[in-house]
Amino acid sequence: MGTIVVESTTTIAETDENFVCLTLDIWPHDECRWSKLCVWDGHASMLNLDLTLPIMNKAVQAFKSVRIRVGGTLQDKLIYNVGAGFQGTCHPFQATKGSLFDFSAGCLYMERWDDLNNFFNNTGAIVTFGLNALLGKYKTQGIQWEGNWNYSNAEALIQYTVENNYQINSWEFGNELAGINSIGASVTAAQYAKDVIKLREIIDRLYNNSQQKPMIVAPGAFFDEKWYAEFLRKTGPGVVDVLTHHIYNMGAGDDPKLVYRFVNSTYLSQVSNTFEHLESVIQKNAPWGAAWVGEAGGAYQGGSPHISYTFINSFWYLDQLGMASMYNTKVYCRQTLIGGFYGVIKSSTLLPTPDYYGALLFHRLMGPRVLKIDNNVSSDLRSYAHCSRGRSGVTLLFINLSNATDFIIDLENNINLSSGKRNASKGQRVKIDSSREEYHLTPKDGLVRSSTVLLNGNPLETTKEGDIPNLIPVYRQSNSSIHIAGWSIAFIVVPHFVAPACN
Repeated sequence: MGTIVVESTTTIAETDENFVCLTLDIWPHDECRWSKLCVWDGHASMLNLDLTLPIMNKAVQAFKSVRIRVGGTLQDKLIYNVGAGFQGTCHPFQATKGSLFDFSAGCLYMERWDDLNNFFNNTGAIVTFGLNALLGKYKTQGIQWEGNWNYSNAEALIQYTVENNYQINSWEFGNELAGINSIGASVTAAQYAKDVIKLREIIDRLYNNSQQKPMIVAPGAFFDEKWYAEFLRKTGPGVVDVLTHHIYNMGAGDDPKLVYRFVNSTYLSQVSNTFEHLESVIQKNAPWGAAWVGEAGGAYQGGSPHISYTFINSFWYLDQLGMASMYNTKVYCRQTLIGGFYGVIKSSTLLPTPDYYGALLFHRLMGPRVLKIDNNVSSDLRSYAHCSRGRSGVTLLFINLSNATDFIIDLENNINLSSGKRNASKGQRVKIDSSREEYHLTPKDGLVRSSTVLLNGNPLETTKEGDIPNLIPVYRQSNSSIHIAGWSIAFIVVPHFVAPACN
């Protein structure tokens, strides 16, 4: 037994309306870095994914509006087949040993760009597109690259996009080129700032007559406090709207110790330092800016072949969504929608994974306003509270990392504690005869490495036509205790919980 207190009078943070975000990467289908095992087998990148697949369309449409970030390692080697000097000269990626990322430059044909934009338009996706930030630069020493950005190809793509009235919500500049944890190539903060100021000029000029000007997002890198702070000081106000950072805090996909980290509460909490430091860098240097997680896959190297698409991965992923929200992270982009082992649609079967359903429930139930929660029950019970989305009351997310303990929880409202009344969930401030909705997620047969998830005991399965199943709650009396089973995840929606912060 234990009591969870929701501090209902003030919000501690706020996310964007469309907080959940999924990514499409750029790897060709023959990217084989593990012997005999191609992580991106099948056609699962933005260059070659079959955009007509019913499951792909229905999986995105189920969110009504979900962000999709298009980008990744090879975006900084991608040429757009448009504009003087580029049209007709670019070719598909070829494996090229010794070249940056072991690939030649690749090509985005405008026919494919048209198809992608039709897909985005048909599915209600809100798009962030990652631009090539290395064009025009040259390698000097180590992984350092210098020189001004050659913006003419990006400008031609943006011009084409505007002329065709394609709705791009934000343009992102570069991928993992910043600071001490740069991957493959690194650019100084001063040069990056100079290049992004150029991008701002282009966007202001090309979108000058548009109702909605896209945001500029940068640097899409692993957080390095010193680099980010210098970058913000050098760009100044009115240039960058969003600071993105990437998270792969669980380790390498083939690490034998990987699985234990998913049920280790202390380990899961460590990355909160990154959120905290980025939030303070923005407050100090760019109070107008927002923080996004631009890419997060849990395990790196394409994810883990035995973990990333199974139930246990949701312990990490849903905990990340809850934790990131508490630090005013506005958007959280999950690597990937499809592709690698960490796709929320598994590329080999085209079936949604447990993380897909967790993301969908989070998106539908958890509103943008974040509430503080006092949890003295157990460190194994991860807990988060938001104002409910689109209705009154609060929604709680519980993650039970223990298979040995079931938790019986009573909810308290801090309003009642401060006014001397006890037992919010026992009737004070919650109508006695009211009911709440519960969505309990458990793995099939109790196996945390199952790729089938049960909702309130029933397996979630798509139809042959790719239709996403209805996510149906069970109803309980609002004044009864909440039961959280071992190794389970629960969303609890309490519509009659009185929370002035949510009005």
